[in-house]
Amino acid sequence: MRRFPFLAYLGPGLLYAGAAVGVSHLVQSTRAGAVYGYGLLFVVLFANLIKYPFFVVGTRYTIITGKSLLDGYEALGRLPVWIFFFISIGTMCIIVATVTLVTSGLFSNLLGITMEPWLLCAIILVFCFLLLAIGKFAALDGLMKWIVVLLTVSTIVAMILSFYAAIPKLETEGKSFSISNLGDVAFLIALMGWMPIPIEAAVWQSDWTLAKKTPDGKLPPMKYAMIDFNIGYIGTTLLAVCFLALGSNMMYNTGAEFSSQAVSFASELVKLYTSAIGSWSYPIILIAAFFTMFSTTLTCFDAYPRVVSNASRRLFKPLEKIPTEKLYWYWIVIVGVGSILILLFFRTNMKSLVDFATTVSFLNAPVLALIHHLILFGKEIPKEQRPKPWMNLLSWFGILFLFGFSIYYINITFL
Repeated sequence: MRRFPFLAYLGPGLLYAGAAVGVSHLVQSTRAGAVYGYGLLFVVLFANLIKYPFFVVGTRYTIITGKSLLDGYEALGRLPVWIFFFISIGTMCIIVATVTLVTSGLFSNLLGITMEPWLLCAIILVFCFLLLAIGKFAALDGLMKWIVVLLTVSTIVAMILSFYAAIPKLETEGKSFSISNLGDVAFLIALMGWMPIPIEAAVWQSDWTLAKKTPDGKLPPMKYAMIDFNIGYIGTTLLAVCFLALGSNMMYNTGAEFSSQAVSFASELVKLYTSAIGSWSYPIILIAAFFTMFSTTLTCFDAYPRVVSNASRRLFKPLEKIPTEKLYWYWIVIVGVGSILILLFFRTNMKSLVDFATTVSFLNAPVLALIHHLILFGKEIPKEQRPKPWMNLLSWFGILFLFGFSIYYINITFL
């Protein structure tokens, strides 16, 4: 431990990785490779690069100030808190519904059961509710670190072996991306929307960092907190590349397509691994993929009510009289019921729900990115502790790109 002192401070970055490796990786990155080959590899790397400043603020702000990132929002005025509140309540049910639907597909394959997707999702959310109510999240979180490692190792092995797999290819050229094609641009927006995770998750990162306080109230040193964050961030970026490569090597230009149904998609996803590694790996990959997605579902189901209840208490005076824990349970019921109602509407098409949810997140991203920039380089951060100039330039470039491409998408889609 003395040789590697940062190991004592690992935690928030791994939680981030566990939350991020979900729909953006298992679904969108794999689909990108299957449909466009390596054509969108640069996009995956680019999205992670330009969004880095908007996620790192969750760690840097908290370590420097000792406060939640939502305090940084409030320091800018009530408007940023209102924006965060409306974006969160507008997307939380959509996001929870999406990750639960993908989880239900893997769960259905795992147990071999046939059930209405919305009903199976409702059962999963009720189980999540009970798990949170009896306080067993910490135990699952400890297990999830090993599950994520298992899925990561399996994905890397499958990706390497997929370069040697004898997959019959069509004689014609596969689909290539075109910036003038509305369908291609729509998928690009959907891919980038949750790559690596919705930007509001920086607030979760901030709260997880606060949870690392020692009994005497000390936070981890900035050096070690950044090592922890970067391990999680870079790791999820590389894993997204692995999923894209796996989809490209095993499905691109083969005539095969992913199903829009959650159960069929889950089966096809796991078969990518078994085609490269061997049929013996099917149950191992299926279990690892299920628990990875279940962790994402549980994390989102817990995180959104927490941050929304925190924001709502800052905005509505009467809510200050309601105990924090009680308000959290009010919101978690709202999220659960709202997610199930959404699943009733989209029950037959997972692909449409995923693309819709990720597109909404992309269109929200520029506003949140600007707020996070103002916090990261704001008056609460002493000049000597602000990021280096290159981070400032990267942040402004990311903001301009997100605003510009959002306007371009809205223009070619609706105007």
